[in-house]
Amino acid sequence: MAERHPQIVGNWDKVGRTACDEMYPDSIRFQDNGLYFGLKDPPGTFTQWDVGTYEITGSERINISTANDAIVTYRFAISDDTLTFVDHYDCQFRYRRAG
Repeated sequence: MAERHPQIVGNWDKVGRTACDEMYPDSIRFQDNGLYFGLKDPPGTFTQWDVGTYEITGSERINISTANDAIVTYRFAISDDTLTFVDHYDCQFRYRRAG
C-alpha cells in the first residue's frame, strides 16, 4: 500500500559525485501527484531517472520507474533537508533540498 510522504515533494540537487551514482540525475523534482522529473548536466545526458512515477511503499522504501520503464525499489531516508537513496548495489547518494 502506498504511503504519503510529503517531505519528498519538491526540488532536490545532488550532493557530491561518485562513480556509482553517475547514472542518477543531478537534480530531481518530486511532485505531489506521484510524478518525478530528473535532469543531468549537460542537458540531454542519460539518467536512470528521467521522467516517471514514484510510490513510497514503506517508511524507508520507494519504487521509482526508471528510464527503461522498469520499476525499481530503493531504500531512502530524509533528514533535515537531505534526501538519501541506496540502490540494490548498495550505492548511496544524496540530494539536498533546492531553494
